[in-house]
Amino acid sequence: MTLRNRISLTWRYGKAQFLVGAVYAMVCAALLAGGFSYMFFVDAFILKALIMAITLYLAEQFRDRDAIFFYINLGLSRRRLLVSIILIDFLAFALLMTVMLLIHG
Repeated sequence: MTLRNRISLTWRYGKAQFLVGAVYAMVCAALLAGGFSYMFFVDAFILKALIMAITLYLAEQFRDRDAIFFYINLGLSRRRLLVSIILIDFLAFALLMTVMLLIHG
């Protein structure tokens, strides 16, 4: 399996998490652009962890129970997919917040 296929399958598996994470990141970036506060910077990361956990829980509850076998048959474990989704989402958020810190800090 090529890297392109793995990225495509990770996007397909974690689309809901990525979209909710992107919306939250844009809202936080807009609020930081309006007025920078280190307290908001810390609170944004705490809320990011909570929102990420809630989104993962809800996505797991509403996902078709047999859909995971599609990924397992392709050689991707559920745990590896979840870790990659969380890592990509949190790193993208951290990168965006760091850029906002450098611009407005």
